[in-house]
Amino acid sequence: GIGGTLLKGYYRSCNEAVEDTVRKYLSAASTIALKYNLQVLIMPVAPHAYRSIKNGKSVGRAKRRETMYLWNKVLRSELQASKWTNVFLLDYEESLQYQDHTSPVGYSLNPCYNADYTHTNNAIVPLVAEAIQNSGC
Repeated sequence: GIGGTLLKGYYRSCNEAVEDTVRKYLSAASTIALKYNLQVLIMPVAPHAYRSIKNGKSVGRAKRRETMYLWNKVLRSELQASKWTNVFLLDYEESLQYQDHTSPVGYSLNPCYNADYTHTNNAIVPLVAEAIQNSGC
C-alpha cells in the first residue's frame, strides 16, 4: 500500500504518495477507456464509519480517514480539469458525510449508509444514480 512505499523512502510525504497514486490510477483508467472506446466512471472512497476510540485502533483509523480525504480531494481536482479522456467522477462522497467532531477530517460515514462498519449499504444507490446523471459522461 501507500504506507509501505512511503516507508521505503520513495516519497517525501504521504500526501505526495496519494497524489501520485491518484494520477497513475487515472492515467491507467484513461488508457483503458481510449483503448477499448469506453467511459470509465470513478467512484470516490466512502468515509469511514464512526467507531469508538476504545478498541485501540483509533490512530490507524484516523490516518486512513486523512488519506481517504486527500484521495477524494485529488480525484475531484484531477477530474474537474477534464484532462483524463473518457474518465468521469461520480461525485457523491460529500452526501455520505455525517458531522463527527472526533474524526480528524470532521466527518464520518452517515449511519444511514453504513452496512457493517466497512461497506456502504444499498441506500447509496440513489446517490450513485444521481451522480451518473451529473457526471457529464
